[in-house]
Amino acid sequence: MTVKLLGVDFGTKNVGFALGNSLTKASVNFFSFSYKEKAQLSQKIIDICEEWEVNKIVFGMPFNSDGSKNKMCRQIEKFSKKIASQIEEVDIFFQDENFTSAEYKIEQRNNNISSLNESHGYAAKLILESFMREQL
Repeated sequence: MTVKLLGVDFGTKNVGFALGNSLTKASVNFFSFSYKEKAQLSQKIIDICEEWEVNKIVFGMPFNSDGSKNKMCRQIEKFSKKIASQIEEVDIFFQDENFTSAEYKIEQRNNNISSLNESHGYAAKLILESFMREQL
């Protein structure tokens, strides 16, 4: 069975999304979403999961350099628990996103990515691909 995944680069105002699957271990359809209230973001994630029949959600985690959790990590965990309670058939995972920053800078230079809107979606793509390389 092919597993469909949603990568999420979580931010307090902007969020990046990427879709991928276990067959190709690649992600596509990366995009960004701006929100004012978490309810908007929750509904967007629910809609994406329903439309694309997502089995797993992978949230990027910006751990401290020593691997400890910071305030943003705790916000992501809290938000992901809310999502898990709203979409029971989807498993939630976390992926260290710190090493994707260097990869993003290289990709940004090579692919001419300049806008903030593109960057969040692309970050989600890198988070998801990193998870798939390590976990699938």
